[in-house]
Amino acid sequence: PGDNDWNECFGYDLYSNNDTVRDLWRESFADSRSPFHQFSADFPSGGRPLIHRKSGNPEMFFFERNSVAIFGLNRVAPSREAYISDYAPVDLNGEWVEERLAKDEATCSYKSIVMIAQAVLKPIVYEKVDAYFAKCGSLPLLTITGDHHPDTFCMTRNVTNTRFDLTVEASRSGPLLVSVVRDPNNRLGDFFHVDDSDPVHSNEDCPIYAI
Repeated sequence: PGDNDWNECFGYDLYSNNDTVRDLWRESFADSRSPFHQFSADFPSGGRPLIHRKSGNPEMFFFERNSVAIFGLNRVAPSREAYISDYAPVDLNGEWVEERLAKDEATCSYKSIVMIAQAVLKPIVYEKVDAYFAKCGSLPLLTITGDHHPDTFCMTRNVTNTRFDLTVEASRSGPLLVSVVRDPNNRLGDFFHVDDSDPVHSNEDCPIYAI
């Protein structure tokens, strides 16, 4: 969810994880009563992954596909005005990331990680990822957010932990296709490819990374 359909809605309780607004959103889009609770069709390459949802917060999800760990997290703007990341006893996004990654620590099977949220995640989330990296080795990490509303979509890179942050284009926004491409020789690991469907090239100011 984003702030427009979450913490800006009338009746949102800043000090609780539940209220009538969030119950309605979860019923419509996330929990077991929702048609979006699980994938409704197989992927083009066959099969469909099981979506895991955080207990009490079904809007937060996780699934794994071809050794890529994909998180849907709940961080909304404006900052300091949401229960999950600001008033809960612990940051629930960090708790969810830690819980799911811990299940892979015995095998270290993931090749890359993708995290999606409306607003920029708090540092605690990346601390949980770093704890997994310390046990399993550093992996390509892509975070996709959209709250900054820039004129273009841009990426930044943190070389130390192979982390990329992608801000989704806002002013002339077309759907983005984000693909994870794996080295067929399994030597160079995973790469992220971002395809902007917007017919207007509005991204001249964004850096281009060749890695």
